[in-house]
Amino acid sequence: MRNNKIIIILVTVLSVVVIGILGVIAVVASGNNKKQPVDNQNVETPNNNEEQNIVDGAANGEQNNQANESNGNVALIDPDINPSDTNTVKPTESFVSHYYYNQLDDTAKTIYTELKNSKDKFITGNYSVDYGTRFNTLLNSEGGQDKLTAAFQEAWDAFIYDNVDLFYIDVTKVNINIQYQDLGGIRTYKVSIGPRNNGSYYLDTFKTQEEVEKAKSYLEDIRNQMTQQISTDGIYRKLGKVHNWLIETVSYGGNSKNRHTIYGALADNKAVCEGYARAFKYLMDASGVPCVLVSGTATNSQGEEENHAWNYVQINENWYAVDVTWDDPIITGGGELTQELKYKYFLKGSTEFNVDHKEDGRLSENGKQFRFPTISAQNYRP
Repeated sequence: MRNNKIIIILVTVLSVVVIGILGVIAVVASGNNKKQPVDNQNVETPNNNEEQNIVDGAANGEQNNQANESNGNVALIDPDINPSDTNTVKPTESFVSHYYYNQLDDTAKTIYTELKNSKDKFITGNYSVDYGTRFNTLLNSEGGQDKLTAAFQEAWDAFIYDNVDLFYIDVTKVNINIQYQDLGGIRTYKVSIGPRNNGSYYLDTFKTQEEVEKAKSYLEDIRNQMTQQISTDGIYRKLGKVHNWLIETVSYGGNSKNRHTIYGALADNKAVCEGYARAFKYLMDASGVPCVLVSGTATNSQGEEENHAWNYVQINENWYAVDVTWDDPIITGGGELTQELKYKYFLKGSTEFNVDHKEDGRLSENGKQFRFPTISAQNYRP
């Protein structure tokens, strides 16, 4: 009888690939030169000569809402975020729900699809996605591990940009594992993704599944109530009301890792740029408004270029830029936020927006160059 030697080797590749995968979305392990969120916000000096009051749509009715819209302004709403018995509004599935997925090759799509199918199970904090021997042929080919590593990075980049509601995952606590077994001269590979050292991949701000479930329910309740309150509005008013509500509700900054997530924006009410941008997409997705998360750099009012995140939204057949973060500037010397500053980056076209914003579709170092929607040259006019 032949004496076959079986060898199983655990290869941890996520520390190389996926730790830095989130780019502007997750904290990157020290020593990796990946994109990181920038905690600087655009600073503007108030122009008191142009200050205007914001009309409260709930108190002033449809006539005042229309008057404001004709001037490019929209009325605020104040959603009731107390616990409610309303049914959860599921995000509308559309082409933008898989916008970045659609740019992947077949291998990366296979990885992404299984991540999406397992999405609800990630809430346990320790669920492992098992790909079995699905990539065995690739891994047995020349350069196969490098190709799979690149595919995982591309798939994770796309998955995190398409799915903004995974607010509780700390990517630095996740491993991709490649095992192989030699038997009779034949090598068989198995691949999985799961928690590092059999622990949990929760952010440090969450300790138990119960905490995450409560946080998830809280966010879904906000989304549900917001969606109901703007359900009869046209797309322009939906965009404007959510834009204005975030400006009124969220403060720039925060000290916890939550500041990069929808939880930071919608529960802690403190976030940095991608927290704002993720929250905006989270609410737009449920409202049926096509919206994607965009990354790149921007030049602030001090002339400094910084990594940044914002959104593109589609109205009719055209795309426009929305930067909620920079429409909520820190006002030096006190004073009110003027209407001009509040809508400076709302539904803008490339001619104006690209003066101080520059796209970068490479969401992680050496990652795939993703394409963003091409925005209209001109600003949207209601």
